[in-house]
Amino acid sequence: NTSAASIPLATHRLLAEHPELSGGLALQIGFGAGLVYGAQVVVLP
Repeated sequence: NTSAASIPLATHRLLAEHPELSGGLALQIGFGAGLVYGAQVVVLP
């Protein structure tokens, strides 16, 4: 079950395929059961 880890896993895969994006900003948005949502802006490692 990777539902809770889907955004970090996708971010890791993106950086593995596109290392030139390292150091940039990313807006990450998640939505879950019970109409719960969250968002954050992160600096990519």
